[in-house]
Amino acid sequence: MLSVAAATLLCGCASSPPPPPPTPEPQPPTSDAQQGSDAPPPPAVASAAAPEPAAPAGAPSNDTAAALPQGSRILQVGDSFADALGVELGKLLRAAGLRTSLETKTPSYIGDWAFGPQLKKAISDYNPDLVLITLGANEIEIPAPEQRVGPVQRLVKSLGGRPCVWILPPLWKQDTGVMQVIKDNAKPCQVLDSSTLVPDLPRGRDHIHPSTEGRVRWATAVFDWLQQAREPAGPRPWSLRGGPL
Repeated sequence: MLSVAAATLLCGCASSPPPPPPTPEPQPPTSDAQQGSDAPPPPAVASAAAPEPAAPAGAPSNDTAAALPQGSRILQVGDSFADALGVELGKLLRAAGLRTSLETKTPSYIGDWAFGPQLKKAISDYNPDLVLITLGANEIEIPAPEQRVGPVQRLVKSLGGRPCVWILPPLWKQDTGVMQVIKDNAKPCQVLDSSTLVPDLPRGRDHIHPSTEGRVRWATAVFDWLQQAREPAGPRPWSLRGGPL
């Protein structure tokens, strides 16, 4: 009886076996970025380059401005048509990195500039690389246009051999021949016929001078023409094709 009780007591005091260890929870796979600092970073996504802003309408492009002789001086002289052209043309020239001066007299005639002091003073004051002359509008009705041969030649000679362009005014009516006299006697200056360059030019209230729109159109056409007429390989900043080098 005692042996049975002892056996029972011994069985009751024995320790129960330890529970099995917990099963580890599955872990998500480790990404390349979590494997260590030696792992290369993912390639960066290239962003699209922002487009360059467009140049304002009517403004010369950077290529155009770089092609022109920076800092060179252009002198514009003449009558009221020179004033109508010169203000807008001056804006384009300055935007291209050029210097420009405008000397006008209203009304004025070819002889005023050929024999008077104003042109000589302007040449002395500015020492221009290029001279633009806009004269002849007030003489389209003279009965003897051949009388302007001498004044035209004298005016051109007073420029001292500088590159020059005589810009004929855009005609609003037929002339009696002074435009042809200028074409025949302005050498070595180039002659630019505005009536051909800007046909159907918008006119102002007087139906003679260009309107605001017409002035911009005329100036833009002259500016473009000057770029084409310039000889980049010439010895002067404004050597012109077919004109004085």
